[in-house]
Amino acid sequence: MSLLSAHNLLLAFSAFSILLLLRLIVALFQNHAQLRDFKGPGLAAYTRFWIFKEEVAGRLPHSQRAALRKYGSPCRIGPNLLVTDDADLIRHMNAPGSRWTRSSWYEAMKMDPRQDNVFSTRDEKLHAELKAKEYGGYNSPSIEPLIDSLTTQLLTLISTHHPSQPFDLSSTIRYYVLDVLSTVAFAGPFGFMAQNRDLWDYQKTSNAFMLLLGLSANHTFFRSLLSHPFMQYLAAPKLTDTTGLGPALKFAREAVATRFGPDAEKEKEKKDLLGHFVAKGLSQLQCEVEAFLQIAAGSDSTTTVLRSTLFLLASNPPAYARLRAEVDAADTSRPVIKYTESLRLPYLQACIWEGCRLYPPLFGLKSKTSPPDGETIKGVYYPPGTEVAICDDAVMRNPDVFGERVDVFEPERFLVEDEEVRARRLRTVEVVFGSGRFLCLGRGIAMMEINKAIFESEMNVVAYPRSR
Repeated sequence: MSLLSAHNLLLAFSAFSILLLLRLIVALFQNHAQLRDFKGPGLAAYTRFWIFKEEVAGRLPHSQRAALRKYGSPCRIGPNLLVTDDADLIRHMNAPGSRWTRSSWYEAMKMDPRQDNVFSTRDEKLHAELKAKEYGGYNSPSIEPLIDSLTTQLLTLISTHHPSQPFDLSSTIRYYVLDVLSTVAFAGPFGFMAQNRDLWDYQKTSNAFMLLLGLSANHTFFRSLLSHPFMQYLAAPKLTDTTGLGPALKFAREAVATRFGPDAEKEKEKKDLLGHFVAKGLSQLQCEVEAFLQIAAGSDSTTTVLRSTLFLLASNPPAYARLRAEVDAADTSRPVIKYTESLRLPYLQACIWEGCRLYPPLFGLKSKTSPPDGETIKGVYYPPGTEVAICDDAVMRNPDVFGERVDVFEPERFLVEDEEVRARRLRTVEVVFGSGRFLCLGRGIAMMEINKAIFESEMNVVAYPRSR
């Protein structure tokens, strides 16, 4: 290459770099100007570094809540990103017919690089089609007997444990949820409760996985990096793994394969989620990606609510005593309470919703994007393409909804005499599972597990066994 050619190449590269830098600067100032009326921390108008810093420190939900208290709601936490604690706004964004759409945050929920799942897709038509096909499986009457069998196994595991040995209820709750998940989805348990131990180091590796998932969802750089084929080869779960998510993925993949194999006709007798998906015409690939979603993201939410509610009851004798009295007086089915029966126990419901409120089960920003022409909601104008994230922690501890003692475990807040106040609190706490178009498909299964497990096991664990 001649010196002249090299010089021209260098000039061209320099010009391109300058133009790219100028474009970035212009974009930053355009974003700043577009959302200049919204206040927020530090350099949030120009960078997402504040989100990254707080997330790595493990305090992002608490920091968002503090920012909302300081700057008002919504407040700005990124160049084109606001965060809210307003359940009315959340329901509006999620409502059928709303022109708000899922943001790029959801792309990180694409657990399998081959295809989107019902949670990751940003295609409104595909999302509606998948949800319509899958909905019946999550609400089938055949699900409850499967959960009952695992709940009975949980009670047996607790009651047969030798009293002189320590019992790690926190881990056992995780095992219960994972075995319920696999049984409901694939007609067979992973086997965590049978061995009462952390198979495949699942708990340890899943915690690391959730951190990476959060970084990927909140930052385009990490999403691009982690989705690169080389990084997928190095770090993504594989069917050949002996630890982590890999063995669970293999379990699910094999279950799917049997529904499309030579014995597919016999497999139709299984009344689980997978059977419903196949009957509704989902392809083998779509069943595989939905199965991985179940494993990777389906257990943490239910585990969070169960663990936290049990802990809160154990550390609050008056609440425990009141729940115990309600349970002892209840006339319910044996050996496991029916879900419909549990819904008729007001204090049990209050305890569960209070647990959901203090420790919201779902994670992440879950941001939505405003319509192309923007929209004014409750007097606030959201410019075109503005992303609005949800801080569940702030929504659930909003004093305007739940009163001043928002950091205290008080199930009674859901039993106040004022019907309007009570209804507003319940409507607000219910958004932890999404709403409208984006209501969590697994909410019914999760609440069924939680109700049964708390009613049947909590009385036998916290204080003294319930007579039967």
